[in-house]
Amino acid sequence: MTEVGDRRRAVASDEEVIARLGSEAGLSGEEAAYYLKLLREGSAPASSRRAVHERLSGKGMAILSGDGRSIIPVHPRLGLANQYRVWREGMIREMNDRRMRMDRLILELVPAYEAAMEKRTAQRE
Repeated sequence: MTEVGDRRRAVASDEEVIARLGSEAGLSGEEAAYYLKLLREGSAPASSRRAVHERLSGKGMAILSGDGRSIIPVHPRLGLANQYRVWREGMIREMNDRRMRMDRLILELVPAYEAAMEKRTAQRE
């Protein structure tokens, strides 16, 4: 809980936060745990856990310090907004691709339908 005048809030359990970073932001368990550690500690040596640093940097969740010695977490508001934007763009791209596939399927099926309707009309005459 927060104290009067204290803007910091105690987060839920680490496990819950890590799970939510996975389900909501698409981070792996390792990435989520390390991002939470970075947030709490403020930075980590760039020489440690390089692969995780690179993945977090690629996702807009961490940056390399100016002197190149440490990795710094991106503010959660910006980092999670980055994650949401990437997810949203992916979903829009997927929806647009599906729409194009549906349009192609429609174009393939229309001639069969029209041929059947012509045949049906001809049989009535």
